[in-house]
Amino acid sequence: MDPVKYLFEKPVLNGRLARWTMMLSEFDLKYVPLKVIKGRAVAEFFAENPINDAQTIDTWSFPDEDILQTDVESWDLYFDGASNLRGFGIGVLLISPEGEHTPIAVKLDFEVTNNAAEYEACLIGLQAAVSLGIKNLRVHGDSSLIINQVTGSWKIRSESLAPYQARIDQVAQFFDHVTYLHLPREENQFADALAKLASLINMPDYMMEMPLCIERRSEPAYVHQITDEEEIAQEPWFQAILNFKLNGTYPPEMDKRGQRAIRLLASQYILMQGELYKRTPLGVVLRCLDHSQARKVMEEVHDGECGPHMSGPMMAKKITRLGYYWTTMESDCIKYVRHCHNHKIFGTYNTSLLRCSIQ
Repeated sequence: MDPVKYLFEKPVLNGRLARWTMMLSEFDLKYVPLKVIKGRAVAEFFAENPINDAQTIDTWSFPDEDILQTDVESWDLYFDGASNLRGFGIGVLLISPEGEHTPIAVKLDFEVTNNAAEYEACLIGLQAAVSLGIKNLRVHGDSSLIINQVTGSWKIRSESLAPYQARIDQVAQFFDHVTYLHLPREENQFADALAKLASLINMPDYMMEMPLCIERRSEPAYVHQITDEEEIAQEPWFQAILNFKLNGTYPPEMDKRGQRAIRLLASQYILMQGELYKRTPLGVVLRCLDHSQARKVMEEVHDGECGPHMSGPMMAKKITRLGYYWTTMESDCIKYVRHCHNHKIFGTYNTSLLRCSIQ
């Protein structure tokens, strides 16, 4: 529909089109989409027709002078303690305004009660927040006793818990604003899991820290193993064409009709440094990939560092532009996108288009 766009964006030009491209190259032409031209026209119209009663902008005045203060984003702190027959531990979770999680789990080598373990978790969480330079903090706990005693609603009758209250008051002076909130135990599962893990684990005496990494998976671990074994046992789809191009041989027990089909298919492929390439009608050559190589390319294009988590047909077109080819490219891309974990969470499914975006 647009001849200029066709000339400047077609990868290979032959015959008369190539001559037209050479003739137009001396004028330093560049194809620009129509929407850019529309935006330029609107900008020129505004410049040529200014508003007469417009007021000049005073760049020296302070904007929004009527606003006395703005809301400052606060961090969230979740704490919990665990005391059982196996040991004592505390769990703390710090969440930044941007959503970054900082988990802290500490195993206590001294005996404490359940309430003392809760106080230990709250105090260590406050100290960690002070070390990070946090000034506004919301503290969440599932113990109504600790929250009410810290806020001053309830009096502390136990002499063993009074030192904790005094220490918390000292640490709270380093914050500009601290809020203590009570929440149900079901909403404090992460801190509770950290506390139970710290209380149950047995750490050697020579170890002061033990790293922990939690990974989330949506499929069994043996899935990729079975797929890899099947791909290793299966020959590449282009093996017959490659044997004909290299040695001129056909697969055993193939009739003359099949041999003729192999010769016709081989005319569309070329050999370059021992690799088989598919020749397109536009003159572009695409490297042929087997099943394992195709899966690695799909993973890199869809889930890699530069992967935009596109739909199946769009991913197939991008792989073609990168210079790769296999016979079931589009169907394999659609199946891969359909089983993408991030697509199940954030994507919208359509029978003709699958689109996936990452957090």
